[in-house]
Parts: sequence; C-alpha cells; structure tokens
Amino acid sequence: MKLNDLTPNSSQAGGTLTPAFYLQLLQHFVEAGSYEAALPYREDALTAYLIETMADPVITAQVLSDEVSARVFLDTHIQFVALCLKKAQYRLQRTTAERHQIMEAEQWSLSKREAGWRALLAQVDEEYGEDGFERTFFEQELNTEEGGVADDGKWTYFLNEWERLLRARMESEKHHFVNERKTMEQRLLQTNLRAVASYIQNHQIGNEDFYQTWALMGGRWNSLEFERLQQVARLQRKYPLLMEVVKTMGRKADPLGNKHIGTTSGRSETMEHASRSDINGITMGRNLNALLPTEWAHYLDAELEDVFLQKYVTGQLQTFEYQSNQLHATRSLHQRRARPQGPMIVCVDRSGSMMGEPEKVALSLLMRLTEWCQKTRRDCYLIGFAVRTLPVDVMEDRAALLRFFQQKATGGTDARCMMDQTFELINSHPRYRGADVLWITDFRIPLPPASYFAEMERLQQADTRFYGLQLGVAENHWTKYFDRIFQLNDIRMTVV
Repeated sequence: MKLNDLTPNSSQAGGTLTPAFYLQLLQHFVEAGSYEAALPYREDALTAYLIETMADPVITAQVLSDEVSARVFLDTHIQFVALCLKKAQYRLQRTTAERHQIMEAEQWSLSKREAGWRALLAQVDEEYGEDGFERTFFEQELNTEEGGVADDGKWTYFLNEWERLLRARMESEKHHFVNERKTMEQRLLQTNLRAVASYIQNHQIGNEDFYQTWALMGGRWNSLEFERLQQVARLQRKYPLLMEVVKTMGRKADPLGNKHIGTTSGRSETMEHASRSDINGITMGRNLNALLPTEWAHYLDAELEDVFLQKYVTGQLQTFEYQSNQLHATRSLHQRRARPQGPMIVCVDRSGSMMGEPEKVALSLLMRLTEWCQKTRRDCYLIGFAVRTLPVDVMEDRAALLRFFQQKATGGTDARCMMDQTFELINSHPRYRGADVLWITDFRIPLPPASYFAEMERLQQADTRFYGLQLGVAENHWTKYFDRIFQLNDIRMTVV
C-alpha cells in the first residue's frame, strides 16, 4: 500500500471518515511503521487516538518485529474503530429528523419564512444557545420589517449555521466518546500483546493456527474462548478434504504459482561473434561467451553474484567486441503476468439442517478461507443464507465477520436470494468477475427456476467457477450445474 492510497471519504454526515480509511491506515502502519499520511486528518478524534498509539516507539518496535503482535495490534484496533463508527452511525440516525428539517427549511417559500422564522429561531436557540448560537444577531438579520427573510443569502447563512452547530455537536460527542474509552483501549492493547505472546510461547501454537482462532475473538484475549475456537479449527485436521477445498479455491493461472509466465513467440536474429575472430575492443552487453575475466570473477564470488546478475539483466556486463560477427535466427522470449489469484465468493448454509457438527465444519473451513484471503489480500465476499441472506465483505468489515461466526444455524433454506446476490455481485462489481464461488451446505435445497441455471452457465463461460462442499449424504440434484462438488460423507448430521 502506498501512502497516497490513504484518501479518506469524509462525505458522510458529521464528517465521519470511512471504515476503509481507518483500515488502510492501520494496515500501512503494521506493514511499514508509518502513519504520516494520517496527519492531515488528526482533527478527527479517532484518527488522533490512532496516531497517538502508533507514535509509541515501544508499540512500533513490537508490531514491526513480530507478525503475531502486528496482527493483535491490527485486530484490537479494528474492533475499536468498528465500535466508534457504530456510535457515530447511531448519532447520525438520532439527528435524522433535525437534518430533514434543515433541508425542508431550504425550500420554504417567502410566505412560509415570514410566518415561521421566529419559531424556528427559538427552536435553534433552545438547542444550541449554550453552544454559541447568536440569536440576537439572526433576529436582526432576519427581521421581516427590513426584508431579512426575503434575502436568500441571509436565510441560507442562518441554515448553514444551524447545520454547522449540528455537525459540531456530533463531532464533540465523538471526541468525548473516544477520549472516554481510549485509556481502556490502551490497557486492552497492552494486555492483549502481553498475554498472547506468553500463551503462544507456553503452548507452542503455530502462527497460522493462532491467526484463524484469534480472528474470531473480537480483539479481546480470553484463553478459554481461544481453546474452544481451537477445537473448531482442529476439524481441518480431522477432515483433510477441507484443505483440498482451500487449495482448489486458490487457483492461479500458473500452476507453479509464479508471478510471471515465460512464453516464446515469433522469430528474431541475434548477433554473435564468429569463431576464431580477432578482438576489436571492449563493449557492454550480456553475451556470456565474450565475458571479460573480471566479470567471471564476479560471477564466481558469492558476495558479488548479485552484482553480476544485476549487470546481466541491464546489459552492463563488460564483454570483448569481436571484429567479425554472424547472425543466428532465434525465437524471442517474452514474459507475461500470470493471472493473479482471483476473488472468492463463499456461500454458507445457515439453515437448521446444518446444526451440530456440519455447522462447526463449515465455520472451520470458513476460518481457513478468510484467514488465507486476508493474508493474500484476495477479495472475499461471504453470504450466509437460510430463508434470508447475511452478506459480509470479508476484507472491509471484520466486525461483521465476527458477528457472522457468532450466529447460530436456524430456519429453512432458500437459495434464490443467495444466488441473486451472487449474480449481482459478479455482474455489477468488476473486482468479482471471474470469481471462485463456493457453496458450503448439505445441498438439501429446493431447485430454483431454470433461469438461475442459465445464468450460472453464462458466468461459467466467462471464467466464473462454481464449487460446492456437500456435508452429508443427502441426494444432490445440483451436481451437474457445478464445476466440482466435494463430498464429506463421514460427518454426524442432526435430524431436523
């Protein structure tokens, strides 16, 4: 991430910066230890608190030296950011009627202004008199006898002042909330950093196992809850098929996982020195058959090998220039970028038939998938479905992901709403085109109308792939519509 990527969107009412801004700020800090890009926005209470925390040299050293500490720091603050933004949203909703009243007053006719300005002025004074509203000034400016309310400029100025006071009130409440909680949050961070490091060391927990479990703890360390969630994660060892599903969802264009793929095309001619020719001088290039002895010495010296390779790539090797040359026809070698790991859409059945071990297996697989997506920065969209759907953008809303894991399976199953959301996501959002779509379900799902399967086929032709993990041995009428369905038979199903 580049510093200039931190471009906040403060268009929301109340001047609230977007969740993406805070997330990018935190991610950039754990990656590079830098937060300078946030300094222009330090008047925002939450940003100011984060800057204060990131400026602590002890915390910076911990975060940059240890991946686990970096993750603990990130998730602890993501939860606090989510809480602050939830409070900001609540404040915004609370003022909906007042903001609507301001917008209505902008459209008042002259007769309505003349009839209602005094009552409106009294209302604003009652609410904001102690916050600096100058009632006397506006009484003089809007006086009907002097034609004040007929002046659009004066009327707009009054309404703008009202809106400014409203925004200032909301920002003041935000400052108060952050300042009230920041000491508690700082203590929580220190506790998390210390307790997690100690637990991992004493119990020899691997980083990957820790990441999966910690992601579901809501930024608060609890050893008992950690051990409970670890039992869910360990189902991946009990059912090796889950890891096969993960690998399938991690497709790349290049099966070896290279960032670039070498290809040959066309014909070209290269100039090489002819055998038994005279040396004409010294030149620069990458002809290994004409290297000076000093360049060979660099190549053979382990400490200078990188220098040699750099000079070879840039064509700066010192070589003999021969008096005569000969042409050779060759195929030219090119490199193209491998197709990056594409986006992922995971649809998880949360109906009553998934209760018990199927639900735990589904969540265990989801833990692995979401952790892997976060690690590789792969876009991932989660859709929980039963009678209704619960959509979550995994990369942008960690708090919603946590709430998803806390909900229990219940109700019936209808795939149509989930499929509608999947299709809309792929067709309307370019970053999800060509996605890998995974269903985690027992496939006890009624078939939808034929139009749904026609759309699936159209998307498959456009490089979207549909996979399924079937939990249990129920009769499956969906198989022919999927690229592949994995089946986990040896699992205890709950009779509903």
